[in-house]
Amino acid sequence: GGRAMRARPILDKNFILGDFFAAEVSPCRFDEKLSLKEDYDFTCSHLDLYGQVLRSNRLIITAKHETNAGGACAIRDAAGERERYNIGVLKAKWPDAVKNHPTRANQVVLRWKDKAAKRVAEEPAEAAE
Repeated sequence: GGRAMRARPILDKNFILGDFFAAEVSPCRFDEKLSLKEDYDFTCSHLDLYGQVLRSNRLIITAKHETNAGGACAIRDAAGERERYNIGVLKAKWPDAVKNHPTRANQVVLRWKDKAAKRVAEEPAEAAE
């Protein structure tokens, strides 16, 4: 919780961890091709559709992650093949946003860039009159 407490209380472009999140009714759905990392995909889908999420860095959930029985932990394999497959799906779907984690094997980082800002950056500058 220390890192979250040093961050701004509310963030609008950051990853929402699947251990706990709430979502309003929307057309965003979990991609059934993903058996792991689906929280990254759902976050990207929401950012793509609405341009923002609401992440509270002041609500801290104590939950086992990657060590608990059942759920995603039951899907992971010791060799990391399923993790790598799902990372491949994510990177193909969101190539500008999902990147390999620089130090942790079979993990990713999400760096969302606004579509509007990207479009402006890609548009040619108008010639001066």
